[in-house]
Amino acid sequence: MFKPEAKSGFRAGIHLYGLLTQSGATATDKKSLGWRPRGNARVRDRTRVRGHRGCIRAVLSSLVLALVLEGFSSLRADPIFYPGVEIAAQDLVEGMNESDPGKDWLGRWRRMTIETREKQTHWLTPLVTETPRLEQRIRYDVYDETLPNGNKKWNFGAGKGVNFIIAPTMEAAVALPQYLYYPGAGGLDGFRGESFMIKNRIMCSPEGQKNYVFSVMLETLTPTGTLPGAAEHWIWTPIVTFGKGWGNFDFMVNLGTSWADADNKQLGTPIVWGLALQYRFGVICPTVELNSHPSISQFYFFGQPGLFLTPELLIGRFHFRDNYSLYFGFGYQMALDAATVEAQYANALVVKFHLLF
Repeated sequence: MFKPEAKSGFRAGIHLYGLLTQSGATATDKKSLGWRPRGNARVRDRTRVRGHRGCIRAVLSSLVLALVLEGFSSLRADPIFYPGVEIAAQDLVEGMNESDPGKDWLGRWRRMTIETREKQTHWLTPLVTETPRLEQRIRYDVYDETLPNGNKKWNFGAGKGVNFIIAPTMEAAVALPQYLYYPGAGGLDGFRGESFMIKNRIMCSPEGQKNYVFSVMLETLTPTGTLPGAAEHWIWTPIVTFGKGWGNFDFMVNLGTSWADADNKQLGTPIVWGLALQYRFGVICPTVELNSHPSISQFYFFGQPGLFLTPELLIGRFHFRDNYSLYFGFGYQMALDAATVEAQYANALVVKFHLLF
């Protein structure tokens, strides 16, 4: 057995390594000197290093791929325009911007009116009864009235005109000039005072849901007419109006009163009410109305001057452009008592025209 001489420090280590590597040293001698074979450890080290290198390569590859994809996503091809095409494209973009409903106040207002109408029912407006719906329209009515003595009276306009939706729940209206014509009695002809209206829709639900509308409105008549004996005071008429529908059937009711500033003794405080029943068949909508526009203060459903029954037929709506449509209506109005015939007229043929926009 080898017995190496005692040495210290680095020289002893080198001497020991030389003895162990001599060909004559046995495995037992190596073991007794604390020698451990390094083959398996080197294999394990190489495997560990290769594993680390593989992880590093994977991370680097992922980073490179991410950078490449980010670069492609940020790339944009420059537009290519040939002579003349650039001008046409610019005109097209400007036209699209001008037609965008959100670019100016007029476009935003149009979009608001469309959205407001879509939130409510789509019933047709009767001839006499006020609708609780908000409408944006041009309306013109004509009454061919038969007076108690058999003579005729024509009412052009009948206090209707142009309505605008001015807010999501508000509507305002101004009447077109209303002219009363008495054939054969020219001294009675003339214009009635100007009419205005404002309406506030309180609650509503479209047909696919609860199918109702509830609104309040205020009408006013100015003392600016040219008729003989025209009122010299403003006349105010607040009205509560409600409508409810079930499928193709619906009804609308009005309840209000009229009063004049500083002239109530002559006018009184009449109760104004109306009821309309409708059933729709496609574009045909038969309607029956019962209305009272009295000139006295007592609240009677029957027997007071101003009580009329009006069977009518409404036809439409006919759409001819985006959010534009029109419909017509005609009916025959009949006085239900002698007091109404004497105070107003016996009957009337009523025709109306609506342009919705």
